[in-house]
Amino acid sequence: MNKLDVVLLPEELKNKDISDCLVVVIDVLRASSTIITALASGASAVIPVYQPDEALNRSKNYQQGEAILCGERNGKKLLGFELGNSPTEYTNNKISGKVILLTTTNGIRTIELARKAEKIAVGSFLNIQAIVQYCKTFSGKVLLVCAGDRGNISLEDTVCAGMIIKLSNKNVQQDNYQYDDSFIAYNTYCRFKKDLLGMTYKSVWGRHLIKMGLKEDLIYCTQTNIYNYVPIIKENIIVLSDPVSSE
Repeated sequence: MNKLDVVLLPEELKNKDISDCLVVVIDVLRASSTIITALASGASAVIPVYQPDEALNRSKNYQQGEAILCGERNGKKLLGFELGNSPTEYTNNKISGKVILLTTTNGIRTIELARKAEKIAVGSFLNIQAIVQYCKTFSGKVLLVCAGDRGNISLEDTVCAGMIIKLSNKNVQQDNYQYDDSFIAYNTYCRFKKDLLGMTYKSVWGRHLIKMGLKEDLIYCTQTNIYNYVPIIKENIIVLSDPVSSE
C-alpha cells in the first residue's frame, strides 16, 4: 500500500472517489466478527443484503437447506430469521457448507456504501494481523472504514482502525498524521490498547449489548488474531481469501 487512511463514519464515502482503493470495512460489534467467524467455520459464502425483505426474497432462490437467513436490527434477531448477529452462533455444524444471507444495522450498510471501491475486505480484532498483511499486498491506497453506530462514531471500530495503523507501521509517530480521522483512530487505540474488552464496556453499543444479555459477544469479539484469513468481496458475495502469511 502507498497510503493508509481512516474514515470514522461510512457516510464520508459518499463524497470520496474510492474507485482505486482497497476499503477495509470494520464493524467490531458485530458484523465483521460474525462474517469472519462464519466463513472460517465452514460457511460457503456470506451474501450481504441490507434490507431484510430483500434477504427474505433472495432466500427463495435457494433449495431448502442451502441458505440460512441471518440478521438483526438494533441488536435483536429479526423475526423469522434463523440466526441473529452473535458470532458465537456461527461456530457449529449448522452453517457448514451453507450460504449465509446476512443483514445488519451498520456493517452491511457500510459494505453497500463501499461498493465502488476497487477491492473490499472485512476487518476485526479477530483477524487483525491478517488484515494488516493483506493491506500490505495492495499497491494502492487503503481506506479503513468504520461502520459506526447508527450514524454516530463507534469507539470499538475507531480503536480497531487505530490498531491496524499501529501494526502497519511499528515506528509510527503522532506527527506523521494530521489532525484527521487517522490521527483520532491511532490515538484512541493508544488510550485503550491495554484493555480492549474494558474499552467495549465503555462504548455505547457495547453497553447496549450488555443490557441485552450479550456480554459474551464482547468477550469473543475483542480476541485478537484468532483467524488468519481475510473475508473479501467477489461478485457481491463475501468469501475467504487464501491464508495470509505473517511476515
